[in-house]
Amino acid sequence: MSQSRSPIILTHEQQQSMMRFERTRSQMRSPHSGGAIAYAGTSGSYAEEAALRFFGTDSLCIAHKTFEDVFKSITGGGCDYGVLPIENTSTGSITAVYDLLVKYRAAIVGEISIAIRHCLLGNQGASLTDIQSVYSHEQGFAQSQAFLSQYPQWLHVAYHNTAVAAKMVHASGDRHKAAIASRRAAKIHGLQILAADINSSDLNTTRFVVVSREAERRPYCNKISLMFQLPHTEGALYHLLGIFNTYHLNMTKIESRPIPGTQWRYRFFLDFIGLEDESELPELMRQVMGATQSFYFLGNYPANTIVH
Repeated sequence: MSQSRSPIILTHEQQQSMMRFERTRSQMRSPHSGGAIAYAGTSGSYAEEAALRFFGTDSLCIAHKTFEDVFKSITGGGCDYGVLPIENTSTGSITAVYDLLVKYRAAIVGEISIAIRHCLLGNQGASLTDIQSVYSHEQGFAQSQAFLSQYPQWLHVAYHNTAVAAKMVHASGDRHKAAIASRRAAKIHGLQILAADINSSDLNTTRFVVVSREAERRPYCNKISLMFQLPHTEGALYHLLGIFNTYHLNMTKIESRPIPGTQWRYRFFLDFIGLEDESELPELMRQVMGATQSFYFLGNYPANTIVH
């Protein structure tokens, strides 16, 4: 950069954060091949589809019940990678995943966006007039509100995963039950599609992050994710954002989450692209650390493309 800057004097804690960042960069590993991939749900879930799209259709994908089980698997050595939804264009951020990133200190090594096309699935021989109760993840309900509003008599029952709901409906054999899930889930679990593409938005898309125990060095890593806390002082966020403006960076996401055990204190998650010269990254991070109370480098990875 051509602009001159005042020297940044870091506190002891900020110096420790800088050392962790430098150690993370120096120890970045090469991507694993042939490793196991964890996802939440069951066969036919959107997360499994994202994993297969990212790693290849011959990948070993292992279903787990919850998002936290995925993090436990990758940090405990059961799987090499985890694939988790982090935000949807219709319903926003999946906040539980942000909180678990903090808890397990996992590294983001990739991302992929999947176009979500919900369908109403029922048992063979069922029709729309038979349905009395519908099962899906709360996101499936929220993303299909326009369609569901036409059937106010249906009971909505929340499940922890759309594909798990589809599997349950098939196992029940009950023509009065239906699930909101994908076409792939219908095929895998032997259900028929009662109504296709029922999501309210044609642009309904979910971004998934690929997480691992350790940071990785992949080709074309043009996106960086950070987590930080700011001092509770006037202009703290404004000052931080000014640093990104100085470097002409494009912030693609900023999210705040309450800090457990505090009142009205928040940690921030920030994604950005646009750093053309990688050699400037250490100084950029030093500037950022100087403006924050605590800091964690979540990952440097290739920005995704949308898969339809």
